[in-house]
Amino acid sequence: MTARSVVPAYVRPTPARVAGLPARAWTLVLLVVMVASLELYARSGAVSRLDLIPVSEMATRSIELLGDRDFVVDALLRSALLICVSFVASALVGVGVAYAMSRYRWIHRAMKPYVNVFYALPIFALYPVMVVMFGTGMVPIILLATLFSVVIVISNSLVGFESTPLIVTKLARSLEMTPAQQLRKILLPSALPDILAGLKLGLGYAIIAVLATEFILATTGLGQVVNRAYNNFNTVDMYAGIVFVSVFALLANLALSAALSSFDWRRR
Repeated sequence: MTARSVVPAYVRPTPARVAGLPARAWTLVLLVVMVASLELYARSGAVSRLDLIPVSEMATRSIELLGDRDFVVDALLRSALLICVSFVASALVGVGVAYAMSRYRWIHRAMKPYVNVFYALPIFALYPVMVVMFGTGMVPIILLATLFSVVIVISNSLVGFESTPLIVTKLARSLEMTPAQQLRKILLPSALPDILAGLKLGLGYAIIAVLATEFILATTGLGQVVNRAYNNFNTVDMYAGIVFVSVFALLANLALSAALSSFDWRRR
C-alpha cells in the first residue's frame, strides 16, 4: 500500500512532466488532437460543407491567399498595422493614466467611475460618431480599438502601482528622490508584473476590436474578408480568414510574452 503524502496538494510543486511529457508537449498533443478531430468530423459527412470544411482545405486556401498581393497588402498587413498601432496607443495611454491616478488622488477620484463604466460601455456603438468626426478609414478603427483595450491596461497597471508598499514610497521621499526617479527605480519595477498582465490582455482586446470593427463596418481588412466570404457563402475563404486570425493572434501573443518576459523580474 502506497503511503499518502502529508504535504497538502495546494503547496506541492507543479510536476515538470506528466506521463513522461512536459507541458509544452501536452499543448502540442492537444492541438493535434483538436485539429485531427475537426478534420475527421468535417470529412465524415455529418456536417454540411456550408457549415464546416476540413482543416486541410483551410490550410491549403490560406497558403494560396498568401500568394495574392491584394489580400496580403489590403487585408493582412492593414489589419496587423491597425492592431499594432492600437495596442501601442493603449499601452502608453493606459500606463500613463494609471500612474497619474496612483500619484494624484484627485485624478483617481475623478477618473475611477469612468474606468469602471467603460467595462459596460458598448464601444462599437460609437463608430457612427467617429465616422462623422474623422471620416471613414483607419482613424475610427484605431480609436475604437484603443478605447476598447486601454481600460484593461489602466486597471491592471493601477493595481500594480497601488500595491507598492507605502513604506517604500515614504523612504523614497526621505531620500529626496524626484518623481521621475521614484517611477523608474521603485514604482515601475514593483508594478511591472501587473503591467505586463494588462498589456497581454490589452493585445487580445486590440485584436478583437480591430477585427470586429472591420467585420461589421469597414470596407477592407482581414475582418471584412471574413465577412464578405460569409455573406457570399464562400465557406473556404471564410475559414481561411479565420485561420489567419487565429494564427496571427497566437503568434502575436507568443511574441509579446517572449518580449515582456525578459522584463519580468519574477522570471529572472
